[in-house]
This record gives sequence, structure tokens and C-alpha cells, in this order.
Amino acid sequence: MRHIGTRFPVIANGFSGKRILLAGGLLAATAGGIAAYRFFNNAQPDTTVSRLKFTPISLESSEKLTHDVKRLRFKLDDDKRLGFNVSSAVLFRVRQADGKTEWRPYTPVSARNQQGWFEIVVKRYDKGLVSPVMHALKPGDTVEVWGPLPFLDYSPDSFRDVGLIAGGSGITPCLQLTRHILENPDDHTKVTLLFANKTADDIILKNELDGLAAKHPDKFAVHYILNSAPDKWQGLAGNVDRAVVEKVMPPASASTFIGVCGPPAMVAAVSGDRPGPVAQGKIGGVLKELGYTNVFKF
Repeated sequence: MRHIGTRFPVIANGFSGKRILLAGGLLAATAGGIAAYRFFNNAQPDTTVSRLKFTPISLESSEKLTHDVKRLRFKLDDDKRLGFNVSSAVLFRVRQADGKTEWRPYTPVSARNQQGWFEIVVKRYDKGLVSPVMHALKPGDTVEVWGPLPFLDYSPDSFRDVGLIAGGSGITPCLQLTRHILENPDDHTKVTLLFANKTADDIILKNELDGLAAKHPDKFAVHYILNSAPDKWQGLAGNVDRAVVEKVMPPASASTFIGVCGPPAMVAAVSGDRPGPVAQGKIGGVLKELGYTNVFKF
């Protein structure tokens, strides 16, 4: 079994872009400078986006998924692809009304080798500095991007089982990894996803997830859990606690990997706090109680 491990600075959706670039600069100055040099010089001739500078790209389409979530498709050159490793994020820079700029990373949810465009999913926060601007974009509007910036390395058949626990918009890196595994016929890893939301109306990308489960019944299973479940709800109800994890996740073993992404309170309860945007911290919470040792907090 090969190891899934961090390669570059780890980030999460909402971490300040200024600090991401600072982390990248520190990486380039370390003894691992050769790898960092190759990374930041972006040896990817088939991609429109660069790690050397912010590149302007235009919005192709906008789709409302829920009351506060949109799927945004951005145009690339027709013969280009985003060219990201799994899993990765792209840094978006927007300009505020006062002229100041802000940055946030978003995880692509389109296929890794998709040519001509890529998609992200953005949840709007009323007091956010970036998400309201992203939601207000119209087709043809331009935004600046930088990247992609990897979270971690993934190699086919690294583990027998991959369990993913997502909450709300934390589904995006989980979907990216799931899609990557399922689209590779030489990867025999089985993926189990537990997706937590407040209500049924808050479940984003459900059609895509259900479609993947129907297309790959031997490799992928998805379980939905709602905090406020209606009477006729057929899925799980309540919080992601020990009983739920034991029920649906693959059992702890050296050949099981668990990835977690969601609101800080959920992540803390399930896998333990992250002490900072780069550090993973110790395994804690439910996953520690159940004996999991291969855990990654997106």
C-alpha cells in the first residue's frame, strides 16, 4: 500500500489567500527548493492557468444549486485543461467596491482532464469578502485565478478503502477525489461517502453523487445524513457521531483512509481540530476513538 501524503501547503475553503502565497514563498525558500521551483514554475504546457501569476478568466455560466450555493463554470482556452493533481484548489482573486482585493481557494468539481472549462461550487456567506462577489458574477465577467495548489498526493490503489465524511460545501474535495478514483479503471479502491447537511434542500451536487453511485455500484456508495430530517426521509438523521461512523464507514485498518471536510465544529468532533491552515494536527474525536490512523483533514 502506498501512502497518501501532503506535498504542498494544505489549505481549506476560506483560508486567506495572502497567507497561502506566504506559505508558498516559504516553501520555495526551503531546502526542498528544486521541487518547489518546479511547482511554482508550473511545467504544465496544456493549462491556461499559472502558478507564476494571476490569470484573468471569464465566467461561462452560473447555476443556482440551493438558496446559497452556485455552480460556476469558467472558460479556458478550447484546447487547454486545468491540469490539477488530486486533490487541489484554485485561488480566486476578486476586487472589492473600495478597490481592495481578496483571495480565496475553491476546489474544482469538474473532471481533472476536462478541456475548455472547469467548474467550482461556491457557498455564499453574507459577511464574506469573496463569496458575495463570486455569486454576483454574470456570464462574460472576468475574475483572476492562480494555481492549482495541491492539498495532497493520491496514487491509485493506495488503500483498499477510502471513506469520506463531508459537511455542506465540504463536499467539493471529496467529490474531486471520488471522481478521480472512479474514472480510473485501474484503481480498485472502494469509496464510501457520508454527506451531512441541515436539510434535504441543502444537499448540493446530489444528482452527480447519485449518478456516480449508480454507474459504479461496486466501487462507490453514498450515505446522506440530515440534522433536520422530514418524516418521509429515507436516509440517516442526526449528527455525525460514533454510531453513524461505525455504521457506514469502512472499518479502521492499515488499508483504510478517511478524509474529512466540513464546518470546523464537525471536523473537530469527527477527526479533531486542525491547529492551523497548514498543520493537520493530531487525530482526535470519533475517528481516534474508533482506531483510525490514516486520516486527512481537507
